[in-house]
This record gives sequence, structure tokens and C-alpha cells, in this order.
Amino acid sequence: MAKFYFMKNSTHVQMQGCVIITSEGNVIVIDGGNEGDHDHLRELINTEGNGKVKSWFLTHQHSDHTGAFCKLSAVDPELQVESIYYNFPTIDELFKYGYRSPLGDRLKLETVSLIEGRYSDGAHIVKKGDRIEIDDVTITILRVYNPEITCNFENNSSLVFRVDGNKSSVLILGDLGIEGGDDTLSKCTYKDLKADYVQLAHHGQQAVKREFYEFIRPERCLWATPDWLWDNDEGNGFNTGPYETVITRNWMDDLGVKEHLITKDGTAVFEI
Repeated sequence: MAKFYFMKNSTHVQMQGCVIITSEGNVIVIDGGNEGDHDHLRELINTEGNGKVKSWFLTHQHSDHTGAFCKLSAVDPELQVESIYYNFPTIDELFKYGYRSPLGDRLKLETVSLIEGRYSDGAHIVKKGDRIEIDDVTITILRVYNPEITCNFENNSSLVFRVDGNKSSVLILGDLGIEGGDDTLSKCTYKDLKADYVQLAHHGQQAVKREFYEFIRPERCLWATPDWLWDNDEGNGFNTGPYETVITRNWMDDLGVKEHLITKDGTAVFEI
């Protein structure tokens, strides 16, 4: 069986990173987290896998998803990445419609530079319907960036894909927002989206509509959510902050979710 590692956050900041080790020991990375998460990512690649990345999937270009990719590439010039799968807006579009910050802008440029330079031989721009098979793991691309959606631009540029192993499946939603969620539902069937584990969009808050989750009926949820975000607490107590995590938690209770795996509790490991 393949193993799926849903990475803990190594810093105070929210992040998302996953590592899959196939039955043959090959490493698949999904995003990877912030720059500060790169040591944990490297540990998983080296100690649980074979030290090389067979395939790296990047959902979108936010720093809490691409930072570890850039940092690990910088500190480890010998890092081997055979293939990278992505579908990004252009830098001009990101700077026009996306959120601007010194860190975010730098990492957007570094990510593109690495893909078009160091890793160009294995770079693949995916499209809906693509199926990537790595040993006993199959990844099916269900939705790619839609240039017609310019609100909440970077979050809504997220890839959506399903990871299938011999035992179970995982639906990856990245940081998908309301409009991206509606776009996904318009292009996918229940069969496409149904999975044993669902990574809740945008760290579990201010993301897709409740109707999205009602459609796919998640049973086990993956929350890329640190403790302060899980409790919507920026220092004044439970649910006193500006985030909507507790609302999403209530949705999942209403839907009868059986299990929650949350990054605040450490790296979760399960077979797929």
C-alpha cells in the first residue's frame, strides 16, 4: 500500500503540504508548505522515501504552498525532482489580480524560475482529465485554473485533483474559493469528486460554499489548520477572530463527518 503523509505546520503560520510514498518507495509531493516547513519536508523525502521526488504537484502559487519547494531547492542543489505538475496564471495576471506582498511576489517569481529553469525537463502543465500514474497511485486532474474567474484570484486558481490508491482516495481542493468551487461543481460529477478523505479548501475557512460539501458528503476531513485558526482565536479566546473555521466545523458536524485529521495535531499518516 502507498502511504499518505499530511504534514504538520512547523511554524505558527498556516500551510499545506502532503507527501505520498508509493509501494515502490517513490515520493510524490503535493505543495509542501512554507519556507519554514522545508526541514520536515526534506525529512519525509529522505527517511520515508528514497531521497528523490518522483512527482511534485503544485496546486497554486501562494507562499504557504510553494515556500518549501523554493527553500528546499535553494538549500539542496542536489535535490532531484523528476516531474512537476501545475497550471498557473501568468506572472502578469498574478500581479494584476492577486494579493501582493514582498514574500509572495518573490516566491511567485522563484517558483516560475525553478519550473522554467532547473526543473524544465520534467515540467508539465496539466489539463482537466489528465491521469498521472505512479506505481500504485493514480492522480486524476478534475479542475484547472479558469482565467475568467478574477475575484479571489490566486485561491480560485487552485488545481482540484483526486489521489487514488489501492485502499482509499483523497480529494485535494487547494485554496479553492466560492467561485472556484462553483466552477468545479459545474464541470465534475459526484463520482469524480467523491473520495474517502477530503482536504478542506483554504485551510477550512472562507472557501467553497456549504453546498459544495453537501454535494460530495465528506466522511474524513483533512484540515491544513494550525491551532489558532482551528479555534478562530487570535488571542482573545475561542471564535473571537475574523476567520470562519468554526462555521465550517459546524457544517462538518451537520454532515456527520467521522474523522478529522488536523495539522495542529501533528503529521497524520494513513494508507491509500
